[in-house]
Amino acid sequence: MNPSEQKPGRRPWWPELCGGGVLAALVVYFLRVSWRKWPDPIVDSGQQWYAAWRISQGGNLFREEAWNYGPLSAYFNGLLFKIFGANLTVLFTANLLIYGLILVLAWAAFRRAWGPMGAFAACAVFISVFSFSHLTSVGNYTYAAPYAHECTHGMLIMVLTLFAAARWSRRPSAAMAFALGSCGGLAAMLKPEFMLAGGALGMAALGLRWMQRQEVTLVEWTLLAAGVAWPTLAFALGFAATEPLGTACAHAANAWWVIMYNFFGVPGFAEGQRAYAGLDDPLRSAWLELQAGLRAGVVIAAIWAGGWFLNRPRSAVRIAVVLILGAAALNVRLDGGWFHVGGCLPLLMAAGLIWACVRLWRQKRAEGKLEDAAVMRFLLVLLAAAMLARMVLFARVYHFGFFQAALAGMVAAAMMAAEMPRWTGASRAGVAVAAAGSLLVLTLGCVSIARKSNAIRAEQTQPVASGADRFYAFNREVDPTATLVDWVVKRLASTPPSATVLVLPEGVSIDFLARRVTPLPELEGNWAEELLVQKLWWAPPDYVVLISVNLADHDLSNYGAPGRPGYLMLQWVKHNYVAEASWGEPFSGGRLKGARILRRKPASP
Repeated sequence: MNPSEQKPGRRPWWPELCGGGVLAALVVYFLRVSWRKWPDPIVDSGQQWYAAWRISQGGNLFREEAWNYGPLSAYFNGLLFKIFGANLTVLFTANLLIYGLILVLAWAAFRRAWGPMGAFAACAVFISVFSFSHLTSVGNYTYAAPYAHECTHGMLIMVLTLFAAARWSRRPSAAMAFALGSCGGLAAMLKPEFMLAGGALGMAALGLRWMQRQEVTLVEWTLLAAGVAWPTLAFALGFAATEPLGTACAHAANAWWVIMYNFFGVPGFAEGQRAYAGLDDPLRSAWLELQAGLRAGVVIAAIWAGGWFLNRPRSAVRIAVVLILGAAALNVRLDGGWFHVGGCLPLLMAAGLIWACVRLWRQKRAEGKLEDAAVMRFLLVLLAAAMLARMVLFARVYHFGFFQAALAGMVAAAMMAAEMPRWTGASRAGVAVAAAGSLLVLTLGCVSIARKSNAIRAEQTQPVASGADRFYAFNREVDPTATLVDWVVKRLASTPPSATVLVLPEGVSIDFLARRVTPLPELEGNWAEELLVQKLWWAPPDYVVLISVNLADHDLSNYGAPGRPGYLMLQWVKHNYVAEASWGEPFSGGRLKGARILRRKPASP
């Protein structure tokens, strides 16, 4: 009998309790290492904070901020700010609670699919690699303070969708049909990757119903469609109270509408999306991923073969083969080390999905029904593969990989630790050796990535802001940006609370931390610079902040130079503002950075 399908009463309880204790200890450890070091002082973070703050004050999302996602997360965070107060501690706390729920539900799903060992391995990888790691120059790719809170909220919606799809695919249920549709409707209020993944689960649930000859009733179809539609309709009606109906519908559907608009209408957008997916050079990207997948396959095959030979009759040849296979596995090297281990995930998920489909079909033919564990395995592999779609040829555990590749990493870990050892045979010796080898490889990878992250975290000692907003970023020797942001926020505290502040070239996080309104929420959108200057003539801010950012990463090199981005903006500032405080030179180039606060001249138009 499949260990994942045994009755709970037949298992000893203490191994699972110990495993749960280890997972809890891992969460505590990585929280301690990363505590309040999650956001970036400027890049991406501020948009989410500022929009939620303005919404909590009665503002409209699309008038307060240039928004790239659906409205659900922004309004959820705005509600939190309205109830509990507008500060970062509220967001950190809410996100950590949601993360805890994601982890518990993921453990339950993987336990149903691959048993306790698979659930332990999957969750250990999720905690150690994907939850709180800082692996790039920008640190807001965590569940506590993500670059987009849609990531944390979307992962919760996906695991809920997983359970709804698994339940509805096994037996007719009007309630589960509505729940599954509602999960899809909520995903449509977040980000495109969750829409795709949720849609894949919904189609799979329908396919499983068809496979089992279970007709979908008219009531189920109706409730499924109603569940999909009601979130969009609710937001559209809410927006229609203050704006035309067509605009309200477009804003409610912003999660997918903005992607279509930008993809076809904004120069450079499609190129950027192709680069993130590895489609800018597809042949090279595919070759690199094929190499990574084959290397991972060699390691997995060597571990399995070692256990399989160990379960054969004893002989000197068997021992020699086991030793050779172990040496071969240990000598396989990843280009770039474990940091690039994500490159093997697409090939592993493709193989896993084929295997899961074959097993489902065989089970249906042999037993005439589908077991819960088999359905959950199939849906987990499918969900993991669907979440990889936006990095199909550039899969990675860092950057967007913290949520797009997380489930794929968990599925790979569960299969290695719990399923692959059973393929070695009935003898416990081979199963134990294969399981131990799998856990050893997973441990080496997790420790390597965690050490890299911890080394970066150790450099985050510079406090930014104060009180409930305080967080920590790179010290001045590594990157002076956090020091500059903290200096600007403290200087702005002496300005009138009603003063408006514009930060150039970007930095709406400063507006939030100083609780100052910006007159130009479209700054980080796709507006022509001439139009932005025209808007400033009509609504000039009281203060302008010039601050250095990593200009090369934002395609803003030589910002403010003739013919370059920012030239018209800085010329307008030069004629209408006077410097009030300076620290260094904002746009001097190189590693030298600075910030300047300017006050509007009294005689300015």
